[in-house]
Amino acid sequence: MVKFIQAVIAVLVIYVGWCVAQPFILKYKVTKAVENIAQYATIHSEEESIREFDNRVKQELGGKLDTTKTTADGKRGGLYIEKDSDTKQVQATFVYFDEMRIFGQKVKDFDMVIYAEAAYVDKMF
Repeated sequence: MVKFIQAVIAVLVIYVGWCVAQPFILKYKVTKAVENIAQYATIHSEEESIREFDNRVKQELGGKLDTTKTTADGKRGGLYIEKDSDTKQVQATFVYFDEMRIFGQKVKDFDMVIYAEAAYVDKMF
């Protein structure tokens, strides 16, 4: 009986650990996607880059992320790209909202902001 209780507790700890880590794992994946799209935007237009980012998020993350969600207080999420036409340097900012849920109950809301910069590269050595 004691081993059964220990096994149940171990499973619960693993489940809660997974629920706590999930928003941060998603943030890591999204950070990589924003860095890639910032580099992509050095060559392409802002509108093309935003469309490409939405396509990549749908493919790589399986629709786990809403790129245009708005919170109750009016903050809007999404990808914002600023491109300097002279130097072809790009600053990409992605704002999104996530939540931590354990056993179906919302525990915490997260407002995530990811910044990425990229410069146009002519040649790779």
